[in-house]
Amino acid sequence: MKRLAQLGIAGGVTLATLTYALWGVDLSALWHTLRGGNLWVLPPFLAVLAVFFASNAQRWAWMLRPFGRFPVRALMPSMMIGFAANNVLPLRVGELIRAYLLARDAGLSRSGVLMNLALERLLDLIGILAIYAAALALLPEAPAGFRLSAWVAAAAVLGLSALLAAFVIMPQRIDAIWQWSSARLPAALRERGSIYLGQFERGLSAMRAPASAALLIGYSIGRWLLAVVLAWLAVYAYAGPIAIPLAMATIGITAFAVALPSAPGFVGPMQAAFVFALTPFGVDREAALAASLLFLLGHWLPVTAVGALFLARRHLSFRELAARAEAEPGAPAEPGEPVA
Repeated sequence: MKRLAQLGIAGGVTLATLTYALWGVDLSALWHTLRGGNLWVLPPFLAVLAVFFASNAQRWAWMLRPFGRFPVRALMPSMMIGFAANNVLPLRVGELIRAYLLARDAGLSRSGVLMNLALERLLDLIGILAIYAAALALLPEAPAGFRLSAWVAAAAVLGLSALLAAFVIMPQRIDAIWQWSSARLPAALRERGSIYLGQFERGLSAMRAPASAALLIGYSIGRWLLAVVLAWLAVYAYAGPIAIPLAMATIGITAFAVALPSAPGFVGPMQAAFVFALTPFGVDREAALAASLLFLLGHWLPVTAVGALFLARRHLSFRELAARAEAEPGAPAEPGEPVA
């Protein structure tokens, strides 16, 4: 029943965002725009995309240092299978698959990998918010609502950075807060939370040296600047060159839109985000929608193909792998569970 409700919400979000993106679009003009695109952008788009995912694997290798040393080539299969699964399966089950595969292949604790991915999401959030706030600061002609959201983003960056610093600098205080706040919870739930918290703090040891923390945060921002280049190329194909800060704002809005529950591959939220971000700055609706389709397919096709190739070596389908991962949904490791 819960899964049906989640699927219903995802379907509703997809329908609502597609309706917004397509509202008032001249379909014949859209087709003409799509046919007239400058598709020479595809080679550089795919090259930047490859660097984007390689950089993600490199950052993951650094973040996993507290659990073991893993070369990038050892992380690529589970990472790409997980991203590909998000493209073909609902409810972002690819994140669970990615954690399941690495934990099984490398002998890591499942809770440790899941908490490491939670840290990855937190670093991504800080990077995206920083880029979005900087973008709006560089777009003085932005509507008032956009400028207000930039202040909110800047405040969120400071808040999340302070929270991350608190976990890094005073883990004992965080542990004490958890023990106090969870005192009324059932013992099993309290113990599970303690294990997850311990694994999260263990992963954060990679950031306890100031130089390592600066590297990971800077790398996260740089990784999302690569996504800005991808957005710029997608828009260039149908609307010509746009200001880099506008591409930055587009990526910021898109990143938050695709976090919504939706159909596999983020169909709907991605189209709505491009239309919402670009049309106030003079890009016509058809060009914005065409750019979103190039951005979507430019990711979906190569990522899904690479993930499927890695998965074929395991003689499993995406659905079979999802069933296995969900049957073992990241239950926290016992204190003696082996780690690399």
